[in-house]
Amino acid sequence: MRNFISSIITVCILCGVALSPSCGSTENNTETTAAASGETTTTAAEDAYQHPDVDYEGAEFRILNLEALWDMFIHIDRAEINGEVLNDAVYNRNRKLEQQMNFVVNEITQPEDMAHADLISLATNSILAGDDMYDIMFLPVNTNLSIVTDGYLVDLNSLPQLNLDETWWDTEINKQITLHDKLYMASGAMNLMAYEGTWCLYFNENMIEDLQLELPYDLVREGNWTIDRLSEYAKAAASLNGDDSFAYKKDGSATWGIAAHSNAPQKFLFCAGESSVDFDENDDPVFNYGSERFYNVISKLAVLLSGDDGQTLEANTDDFNAELGGYLHVFSTGRSLFVTGEIKAAQTLRDMTDTFGIIPFPKYDESQEDYVTDLVLQLFYLTIPITNQRLDMTATIVEAMTHDSFTDVVPVYYEQTVEQKGLRNDESIEMLEIMRQTRTVDPGVVFGWTNTLNDTIRVKLFAGDANVASDIESAKTSIETNIDKFLEFLEE
Repeated sequence: MRNFISSIITVCILCGVALSPSCGSTENNTETTAAASGETTTTAAEDAYQHPDVDYEGAEFRILNLEALWDMFIHIDRAEINGEVLNDAVYNRNRKLEQQMNFVVNEITQPEDMAHADLISLATNSILAGDDMYDIMFLPVNTNLSIVTDGYLVDLNSLPQLNLDETWWDTEINKQITLHDKLYMASGAMNLMAYEGTWCLYFNENMIEDLQLELPYDLVREGNWTIDRLSEYAKAAASLNGDDSFAYKKDGSATWGIAAHSNAPQKFLFCAGESSVDFDENDDPVFNYGSERFYNVISKLAVLLSGDDGQTLEANTDDFNAELGGYLHVFSTGRSLFVTGEIKAAQTLRDMTDTFGIIPFPKYDESQEDYVTDLVLQLFYLTIPITNQRLDMTATIVEAMTHDSFTDVVPVYYEQTVEQKGLRNDESIEMLEIMRQTRTVDPGVVFGWTNTLNDTIRVKLFAGDANVASDIESAKTSIETNIDKFLEFLEE
């Protein structure tokens, strides 16, 4: 079984195979044959990347990062082999490259509890002082966009060593934040946060069987996993089971369709194909809310998320987390059919009694061409400060580490993510690859232009209120002004 799953992972990741017609087509450069033994053998196209023949004479490669973040694996380096497969894969990647290119990784970490705004300030102050302290910095850029607009970051598109259109980079994510051919932060396999911070739906396979429902994997493959189908499943799972209401009681018996993180409404909206900012014919960002389709999506979500009929429980308010065990607890104890969360939650859930599966968020309807997969709000992007005096070396090492992460670390990460009770869930690996191929971001969120409006919409949807037109109208001028200011910066 393990070898079979490893084969699936290798095919998916190295060759970018399109696993579902609903995900768009990708040219298949692999040959797969069924052997007489019943095993699957795969011959992958030769990896075109060649490690550069360079000698950096023992130079330090200095990386600014946090030491930890929301229980995610965000480490760029590990000090030693410890038997944990992901730790060891990262360690081995770095030591191999250090030997090949003669440099030393120095990951300079800040405390986990450092406020993100303070991390941006630390980076900014270093640049303003003219200190060449960091070669690269992993930063939550939307916390303070001025680090971009004040001209403190290198345009990554200006570095020829970075092959940003290659598979080991998150090409669709980076495309969405490239404006006027300039890219000041990028996402790729070097840092696993974009994998850990990928939003998904978990479902309880045992409950699916008890409710005599079709496993959602097939619906995803067929392109039929929609808000309406999710609502059907959520209604089937909702039951008071003797409780007097769907208000959560830790010792109660009620079950819900979905245990939802508080950020879930915006994720459902975005994954249904409604981005707050899109691009016009000149490739300029434009505010995008307010179409007829937008309001149709909002209407569906207001019904799904209101909680009146037990379809959804907002399960991570402060009081809920403090007193009732957290939103994942609702799911892990078998009291919700689905839970919204990031892929990193799989590690928390792996000890639950029931078997769980992983699928993408639903489309709006079957006419939506592709699934859309969102990321955490404050994703840490790769950036390079303008104080960097070794851009050639930096870009060369970044490219090599990103490539080798994709080939040597990500497959290990995939296996670890879906491991449950000694088994390997090959369907969930397939779903993970669908989500990897469809990961993207809303420029309005990344650049911080629409976050306040999105928060207003989030609160209303949980209240079952679809009347957001006045909120959009009130926010429109400010959003468009901030977009214009950013475009002015790009033109300077």
